[in-house]
Amino acid sequence: MASAGIVFVVVAVIGVLVWLRSADPPTPTAETTPTVAVPRPQALTPVVSARTPLPPLPSPAVEASATPEAPNSLDLIADWPEDKPFSVLFLGLDRRPGEGGGRTDAIILAHIEPRARAATLVSIPRDVCVANCRTDPFRINSVWQEEGPDALRRRVANLLGVQVDYWVTLDFNGFKRLVDFFGGVDIDVESTIYDPSYPNATDTGFEPFYVEAGPNHFNGDMTLRYVRTRHQDGAFAREVRQQQVLLALVEQVISPQTLVESPAFLSELSNAFESNLPPDLVPSMAKLGMQIGSARTVSGAIRPEDGMVRTVIADNGAYVLQPNVPLIHAYTADLMRRSESLPAPDAEPQVELANRQQPAS
Repeated sequence: MASAGIVFVVVAVIGVLVWLRSADPPTPTAETTPTVAVPRPQALTPVVSARTPLPPLPSPAVEASATPEAPNSLDLIADWPEDKPFSVLFLGLDRRPGEGGGRTDAIILAHIEPRARAATLVSIPRDVCVANCRTDPFRINSVWQEEGPDALRRRVANLLGVQVDYWVTLDFNGFKRLVDFFGGVDIDVESTIYDPSYPNATDTGFEPFYVEAGPNHFNGDMTLRYVRTRHQDGAFAREVRQQQVLLALVEQVISPQTLVESPAFLSELSNAFESNLPPDLVPSMAKLGMQIGSARTVSGAIRPEDGMVRTVIADNGAYVLQPNVPLIHAYTADLMRRSESLPAPDAEPQVELANRQQPAS
């Protein structure tokens, strides 16, 4: 599911929440650099943050130019170092009620290049084999549950040839709540989808899924169905839809305007995601993430038609995808070069207060 990639949203929201919950910053001087106190994520509780009132309008006797211009509040957060690129592994968990673990239904690596203000997304098929494909068809989507997130991080690094620094998971229910929290998402569906074999909520039967081609506004449940369905057009088309939703959310949600008005977001998803993101680095990551939109993101996926994987039938009859690791390394490196060559961004984001969208019904 696309929730794997939505850590852009999670990171940005946490960063803005840190800013909202911080004490009033000191007035900067030539000798003082403003800092932001960063509490641990679990210490955050839902509160209604008091906003600093806007300065009063000048009286007729005062020149309008005498009113000081409000500073950009994001300036209070330190910039992420331009010489420190990083990668985050986004994992969408297929975790059913009563399950303690879960399978990674979506695996997307995001590589962030601070100097270029650019990102690279690479989707990894869940059926990629990470052991001997004939005798031990161990799929990559089982690594998180069997070996843990750090083992999955290392295996993905070996598969793509990219250092993987951090990981974030978000389960099905968390994904739906996230989309609903921001009022849904607008998606242009390329072709009509009818999936009579879409599983129901309890996985005991089917609940057919249908959506017409063209512009659609999805709530959380419809968005989850859209990024999970695969019986009509296959698993690789599903990866395209996952990235489509991710980029749509980045475009429609990741902005200071909506995030500043969302202090309840972290509480809403507090039990839906896990991560090894260091709390003290999150605000700077969030600030950087706001400067990277869909126009500055290059996306790709590991596909059989490009020769990067091929179907293998294991001795036990399981179908898995055997990776061509050198070819995958070259492909990933090319995507990163393309993202780093994108034109430079025009301007820094500015914080403006705006009303949050109402969740879709």
